[in-house]
Amino acid sequence: MTAEYPTVPVAPAPAQSRQKRRRRWPWWVLGGLVLLAVLLVVADIGARAYAQGRAESEIRSQLPTNLQGDVSVSIGGFSFLSQLVAGSFHEVQLDAPALTVDGVPLAAHVTATDVPTDLSKPVGDIQATVTLDQAAVDSIVALPGDASLVLGDGAVSYDGQVTVLGLTIGYRITGTVQASGTDVVIQPQSAALTQGSNLIDLSGVLGGLTKNPITVCVAQYLPQGATVQSIDVTSGQVSASLAAQQFVLSEDSLRTLGTCP
Repeated sequence: MTAEYPTVPVAPAPAQSRQKRRRRWPWWVLGGLVLLAVLLVVADIGARAYAQGRAESEIRSQLPTNLQGDVSVSIGGFSFLSQLVAGSFHEVQLDAPALTVDGVPLAAHVTATDVPTDLSKPVGDIQATVTLDQAAVDSIVALPGDASLVLGDGAVSYDGQVTVLGLTIGYRITGTVQASGTDVVIQPQSAALTQGSNLIDLSGVLGGLTKNPITVCVAQYLPQGATVQSIDVTSGQVSASLAAQQFVLSEDSLRTLGTCP
């Protein structure tokens, strides 16, 4: 018979143990870095949400008394914390889908860029879109002769009357709307009879009605320094694009409106 001898375990050489540890430690380091990144992202999200809530509260407290409604705030850019340390946010968006100004309903969306954390300093650029329905337009746009501006698809119209040879002639003007700083310009394009006799040649009268544009000043509805960039008219609704540069978002500036000559 062959004698059997017990097997004695052999400890790995020190060099082999060190090699295994070297193979394992990068994974521990990588896992720690991933965990740290997750914690930073969570902290960034939490700080952003807190700041957005504070901003909404500050805006509500600074709105003029004639302006009512909720405003939601969204701070863009990554990361929030690095922007906070730098003292400026790349982009901030404000949404107010149901505002009222002196009882006039409207919806507003604002995009501000280069927004300082110190609100006593000016914002680099502000672009806003304000949307009004037909009733809101009727309450703020006054035309000669108490005419009402009717919003159509890409055009507007309004009715009026003129006296010719003792006869009252009713007409309807159709035209386009253009923005000009703090003015809204209605440029007549065509005129048609709505009341009166077809026995009289009124082509000259109707042609004369289309020669003079109507200018409506809207500065008293805008913060001082804001201008109207463009106007988009659809059936029963109008959207105006507004802009302001180097505007300070303070209570005083929001309450200080422009004036009309």
